[in-house]
Amino acid sequence: MKTEIAGTTSAYSGSPTGLTIFWLEVLELAHGGDDESVAQRLAMLALRRDDLEELFGHGAATRLWSEYARAFASFAADGARDIAKKIRERRYDDVEVQQVNGPAPAPRAASASGDQSEPLRTNLPVYTVRLKRTDESDGIRIDTFIFLDGAWRTALKVGGGK
Repeated sequence: MKTEIAGTTSAYSGSPTGLTIFWLEVLELAHGGDDESVAQRLAMLALRRDDLEELFGHGAATRLWSEYARAFASFAADGARDIAKKIRERRYDDVEVQQVNGPAPAPRAASASGDQSEPLRTNLPVYTVRLKRTDESDGIRIDTFIFLDGAWRTALKVGGGK
């Protein structure tokens, strides 16, 4: 999928390298003070309702859709500004991508309250991203990235638990 943002055309493959490149570009935009382009970039990661059904099943997707839409709107707006600010303040310069699913039990998406409730129902690789400084292991962790229909998407930390 080709996208044009802030005059730059790029394609992101469905590999961990493609996801890393996406986030390295976000780091560059943030360091350049272009918070609007960071927000535009993050907005590209939105799941569609059909994606949510594919990942969690129809019943769970119906319960989760409004929570996801609200959480994603915050992520792509205020969250984008917060991420860009942290990138600059903490001088993040590295991206670590890690696959979180495989032969172990399916990853679960956590609700806003942190409950681990809805298991992902997909055989697609699921990744987490950590933005950090090269010389550190901590940083900002952003969860649940999946490559669907030619684009990277994030389920964030949503789930329908009580």
